[in-house]
Amino acid sequence: MMNANTVAPLLTQLRQQSGRTRKEIATVIATAMGRDVEGVLGNVKRWELGKRIPEPFWRNAIAAAYGIPRREVDKAASAARAERTFGKIMLDGTENEVDRRSFTFLGAAALVAGAASEPWGRLAAVLDGCGLDRPTVDVLEATTAEMFESEEHIPARLMIDRLTAHLDTLTSLMPHAGQYRAALAIAAGETAALAGWMEYDLGDRKKAAQYYNVAVQAGQAAGHGAVTALALGYGSYAAPANRARGMLTEAQRHVRGPGYATASAWLAAREAEEAAVLGDREGAVRALERARAVFDYANPESEQAWTRFFRRARLGSMAISTYAGIGHSELGAAIVDALDALGDDDAKIRCSVLGDSALGWLAAGDVDQAVDVGKRALAATIEDDTTMGRTRLAALAEQLPDAAEAIELRERIRAVAPESA
Repeated sequence: MMNANTVAPLLTQLRQQSGRTRKEIATVIATAMGRDVEGVLGNVKRWELGKRIPEPFWRNAIAAAYGIPRREVDKAASAARAERTFGKIMLDGTENEVDRRSFTFLGAAALVAGAASEPWGRLAAVLDGCGLDRPTVDVLEATTAEMFESEEHIPARLMIDRLTAHLDTLTSLMPHAGQYRAALAIAAGETAALAGWMEYDLGDRKKAAQYYNVAVQAGQAAGHGAVTALALGYGSYAAPANRARGMLTEAQRHVRGPGYATASAWLAAREAEEAAVLGDREGAVRALERARAVFDYANPESEQAWTRFFRRARLGSMAISTYAGIGHSELGAAIVDALDALGDDDAKIRCSVLGDSALGWLAAGDVDQAVDVGKRALAATIEDDTTMGRTRLAALAEQLPDAAEAIELRERIRAVAPESA
C-alpha cells in the first residue's frame, strides 16, 4: 500500500481529475524545461508509478504542470523519500510488502521508523541488543538529513515532534552502537541543534539553549567540530551582539578545510551582521567579503545537510542587513541582487529575504519600495509562519513613516503580529 501523501498518488490523482493524459502533462513540463517530450514522458510515468522521486531540478515545472504550489511537490517528495528510507515499516505503521522478508520484529528497523518515541520502542532497543550495521546507520543519517530538508517548508510546530522522536531513536540506539557510536553522535547532535532552532522559532529560548548545549556535547563526544559550529551558529541569533560575534568567530574555527565552504560562508555572513550591529563598519565589510569569497567555492546541495538553506538569496539578504546597519553605499544594489536570486520555492527563506529587503529599502530612504516588498514579506510570513519573518515585520512596522500606504501596511502587520504593536 502506497502512502497517499507521497508523489505518485498525488500526481496521478491531480492529472486524472484534470482529464489530461500523461503525454499532455509531459508536453507542458518539456516546454518549460526545454526538453524532449518523449524523454519527459518517461519521467512522468516513473513519478506516477512511484518508481522515481522527482529531483528538485524538476519541481517548479511539475508544480506548474499539475497546478499546485511548489511546496506541495516538495512535501510529497519528502514523504516519498521517507517511505523509501524507512523501508521496512510503512509511514502509517504497517509492514511494507516489498521489504517483508528483511523485517525483524521489534528490532532496529522499527526504531529507524521512529518507534523509539513510544515506550515499547525504547524497550525494543534494549532487548534487541541493536546489532547496528552500516545500512541501518545510513538510514538514520539519511533521516537526519531529510529533517533539514523538510524544515525549509514545514512549520516548526509540525517539525518539533518528528525531531524529538528521531532524537529519541538515536539516543536509544547509542549505548549499543559500537563502532558506529561517533556516527550516531553526529546525527544526534545535528538533530538536537535543529530541534533547538525549532524551539527558538516557537519562542522557547530556554529549551533552544538546552538543545544547543547538548548538540555541542554530542559534537565533542564524536570529535566532530562541525556540529559545534552548527549549534553556535543557531544560538548566535538569540545572543547579544557582542556575545554572538564571539560565538560566530569560534564556530568558524570548526569548519575550516574542504567540504565546509557553505557553512563557513554562512557563519562569516552572520559575523558581518553582528559586527554591523556593534557599529564595526570595517569588521562588517571584511566579514561579508570573506563570506562572499568562500561562497564562490560552496555547493550547498552536496555539503552538510544543514547548509542547504544557504543559497545565494540568503547570502544576499544577510548582505542587506549588514549594509543597512552601517549605511553602506551598495545597499540598493544588494537588495536588487537578493531579490533577483530569490526563487518561488524558497519557502521560509522568502520571509527572511523579503523582510531584510523591505528594511533595506527603508534604510535607503525608498519608502515606496519598502512598502511594496513589505507587502510581499507579510504575505510570505502569513503563509510560512516563522519567528525570523515576524521579527523582521515587527521591525518594519516600527520604522514605517506616517505615509498613507505605509500606515496601512503597519496596521496589517500589527493585525497579524500583535506583539509588534
